[in-house]
Amino acid sequence: MYRAGIREMRNNAGRYASFNYTRACNILREVSRTFLEGFGPDDFVDALSQPFFTDFLLVTAGLDEIGGASTLVLSAILKESITFNDGLAVLGGKFLAKFNVPKELDVAAEYLGLSPKKVEHLKYCSRMAAKIDSVAIQDGFELYFHMMIISASGMWTIIQQSQNPLTQTVRRYHWFSGYLRSFVEEPHTGIITQEKRLMVLDMTARESSECRKTSVELLKLDISKLHRLRDYVHLDRQTRLTDGEDDRGRRIEFLMPVGILNWRLLGQLSENPPKDYEGVLAVRGVGREIVKLLALGSMVYFDVSPSFKDPAFLFDEVPENYDDASVLYRFQQVVDSVRNSRMPTEMKRHCLRRLSTCFGESEYEGLAG
Repeated sequence: MYRAGIREMRNNAGRYASFNYTRACNILREVSRTFLEGFGPDDFVDALSQPFFTDFLLVTAGLDEIGGASTLVLSAILKESITFNDGLAVLGGKFLAKFNVPKELDVAAEYLGLSPKKVEHLKYCSRMAAKIDSVAIQDGFELYFHMMIISASGMWTIIQQSQNPLTQTVRRYHWFSGYLRSFVEEPHTGIITQEKRLMVLDMTARESSECRKTSVELLKLDISKLHRLRDYVHLDRQTRLTDGEDDRGRRIEFLMPVGILNWRLLGQLSENPPKDYEGVLAVRGVGREIVKLLALGSMVYFDVSPSFKDPAFLFDEVPENYDDASVLYRFQQVVDSVRNSRMPTEMKRHCLRRLSTCFGESEYEGLAG
């Protein structure tokens, strides 16, 4: 049975300082090159969209030893190792580098032969993925890493990572163009975490479908109704002090905006409401507070609730969320890429031993032959 390769998702900066970056770089360069030769760039993009495949790469290179920083190191190595001649481009990075995707896309387009229309679409996909994981899903984690990998055919995968400022744990979000049907309804191929939250606003859940509709409808009403929500929450809080807490009360409290609300932007949206929820999120300036206010208004005026269930799953839950055949197929691809690479024999053995930790020893021998 597959076991999650990465179990510790805290950022271990101290351990990262002593990590053998050069060895990891050599391993991933060879494994990636062999994978691309054997399976092609589109399949590599597809594979990276699966959390377990990313884990396999991290374990192969020993990056699982540095916890949450492993994704950042993987991104840096792929960006160094993969060139346009491979039919791929790796864009973005951590902190300020994540904002470089639009400029990097313009450069990549020339080498990969992407049309201006496709480039604009890719820029939109990058921006919306970041908006969804930081605004539509409000889980208490702050987004700080954004990597986009694209092929010459226009296929793309996005991997993002965020951190809980209190616990220092991180979670990873995976997107894939071949899976995506909607930016606002269950768009991820996976979200993994070490820490699940008791209450998360997830406007991308299927259960939030009606709330997304009523959020748009709210913008068509008199904006004074949105202004009155603050008074409602104040009265609701006083009532609950007397009557006791309940689930609805806690959820309303959770949705109460605590930051500065851009009432000018809300006024503009009311004058010209977007046609759907994706259109609302696509407006620059629409952030967490506006999303929460609209969800709150949906509960108060329409009696429609969004989903408050954390969409992420823990590492132990990974096998339950994916088809065994898919996991085993990707695992075999990594094993084959290690075996067929140009690495020294001893290094291959080292990588395969590490990969065996993702399964039981007997299972691994049966899988890897």
